[in-house]
Amino acid sequence: MRALVIAGVAAAALAGVLASPANAADTWHWGPAYSADGKAKVTSGKIVTRPGGLRVTGRLHDGSSSGACSWVRFRYLTDQGKTMHKSYKTCTAGYRKITLNTGHVLSIEAKVCRGTAAKITGKCSAYEGVWAQGG
Repeated sequence: MRALVIAGVAAAALAGVLASPANAADTWHWGPAYSADGKAKVTSGKIVTRPGGLRVTGRLHDGSSSGACSWVRFRYLTDQGKTMHKSYKTCTAGYRKITLNTGHVLSIEAKVCRGTAAKITGKCSAYEGVWAQGG
């Protein structure tokens, strides 16, 4: 009987830890964002807190069959004051899932562009706010 009581207390304690609000991930949504010519876009944008930072996801779409590529370029400011950049591309018509894992940041912005398989060449949107500390 004593073992059953101890097992019940342990299960209740574990359930309390798993259901704790401190362990719940916060989620925000962003987008859609379009390139200046409208042939590239990012949709289904989501930001989720994770241990040590944020995970930014979305779907990059290339709506062109002309051989050009669609790009999304993120610019984010770390909590150390350093500006970082990360770019993703797709050169195939359709959607590609993108995932950006950051450390602790103060803000994240994104712009959507057109380019070649090697670099962004233009037709970019302006940087748009994706996430900022404090709202």
